[in-house]
Amino acid sequence: MLRELRIENLAIIEELELEFGDGLITLTGETGAGKSIILSGINLLIGEKANVEMLRDGEEYLLAEGVFETSDYQTEELKELGIEVEEGELIVRRELDKNGRGKAFVNGKRVPVSSLKQIMGTLVDLVGQHSHQMLLNKNNHIKLLDKFLGEKSQEIRSKIEDAVDRYGKINRKISEIEEIKKEVQEKKDFYEFQLNEINSLSLKPGEDEELEDEYKKLFNSGKIKENLINSYTLLKDGEHNAMSFIYNSKKFLESVSKYGKEFEEAQEKLEKIYYDLEDVVYIIENLEEDTDTDEFRLNELVDRLDKINSLKKKYGFTIEEILDYRDDLQKKLDTLHESNFEEKKLIKERDQLTAVYKEYAEKLSAARKESAALIESRMEDELKYLNMKDSMFEISFGLIGGMGRNGSDQVEFLITTNKGQSPKPLSKIASGGEVSRIMLALKSIFSVVDNVPILVFDEIDTGVGGETVRKIASKLKDIGGNSQVVCITHSPAIASKATQQFYIEKKTLEDKTVTTVRELDYKGRIEEIGRMLAGENITEAVLKHAKEILDEI
Repeated sequence: MLRELRIENLAIIEELELEFGDGLITLTGETGAGKSIILSGINLLIGEKANVEMLRDGEEYLLAEGVFETSDYQTEELKELGIEVEEGELIVRRELDKNGRGKAFVNGKRVPVSSLKQIMGTLVDLVGQHSHQMLLNKNNHIKLLDKFLGEKSQEIRSKIEDAVDRYGKINRKISEIEEIKKEVQEKKDFYEFQLNEINSLSLKPGEDEELEDEYKKLFNSGKIKENLINSYTLLKDGEHNAMSFIYNSKKFLESVSKYGKEFEEAQEKLEKIYYDLEDVVYIIENLEEDTDTDEFRLNELVDRLDKINSLKKKYGFTIEEILDYRDDLQKKLDTLHESNFEEKKLIKERDQLTAVYKEYAEKLSAARKESAALIESRMEDELKYLNMKDSMFEISFGLIGGMGRNGSDQVEFLITTNKGQSPKPLSKIASGGEVSRIMLALKSIFSVVDNVPILVFDEIDTGVGGETVRKIASKLKDIGGNSQVVCITHSPAIASKATQQFYIEKKTLEDKTVTTVRELDYKGRIEEIGRMLAGENITEAVLKHAKEILDEI
């Protein structure tokens, strides 16, 4: 609900503040007094365009501010749009300076002016020839229709949404698989060449280090053998060798060991050295015998190491890295076989989801068509009540391409107001009076479910009179039971049905034209309705008639 409206420096309005209640609220006054300017202020709050020509003469800025009360439903919808609402209150402010620079704020937070329409579309619907009209936007028609379907449809919609979401995920997986397959297929020959080149060497981890060690020994075998022989000669085989010297020394110590423990210990240590040295001599002798120059093996090692080093330049600095690269190549090539299986499995699952989607989309479409028939019938009754007897309302169904979260239906409201003419989209209705009555008929049906709590009707009585305008008044009052209805009107019949009435008056003060607004009490309403009935020629009979109209139930 719109609870407060403040406007400054808009056209001939210098400053005004209004507080609104529930139900039907009417704005009345003489032509040109500024009723439509108030509507312009509301327009600014819902994101309509602003220009410097709207500024009051001589002023630096204009301002429009509204305080809106939101239901839990609207609070959740606004939250989805990134707007936080505290304690069910939304404050919207719009500013424009004389240079044409505009700003918009929602609960003190600056927002792009372009976002206001979307934000405020959940709260306010303006009905008039040139105004923001939620019902004329065909994208909203399917949403409105679905609100008549009840809880059962929500379960069907959930099944559809789940199928569409899962279908999308599977499709993305299939696309990823196909992309990988395409990449691998394009490089398959190259990958296989690399894999064969690596596998042809039958590499083992650490093999290169072992080969390097063996190569060093073979390459230096002559030098190694010569040094081993020299060592062996000095230790055992020479005329004067270490083993002989130690053996003789050991014998001398044995001969004195009986004279003291210290001599015995020295002899035992030397004896240990002798036997350890004997082991070393034996090792050296074996190493020398095993050391041979093998040119064939040396060539084998050089060839093997050259091949390994060649792979290192291409695929990794170590054999471990080369083997990891090989495993990666094998995985990529394996995907050609594995992904075919996975893709077939996903395609089968996707086909199953398509069948599920089709089943529930058809159920939802059937439910919609059933509700559509009831709405069409109710609309024709409403239009007949509003003296549009030749009108025909139709809810058109088409099919969308592909799968949608709302099912497979494309829905649009169509109407014709003349016999023999085919129904056309609501947005193609030419007559302003017809637009107002059709919107009123739609609102009388949809206001219960469309969750837009504020409806603004701009001179809905234009071009109609007599019994029709009385019926319009009655409908506006009925809609006011579900929504807050703000109506600019010249009709006493409509004004009399209001729960709250404001009188807009234009005055000249100190050579300035200003618009003033005041809420009318019971007596003031009788006088204003009397003026609306008879103009300036207000008699006691006119006032009596005005009172009778006002007191009508």
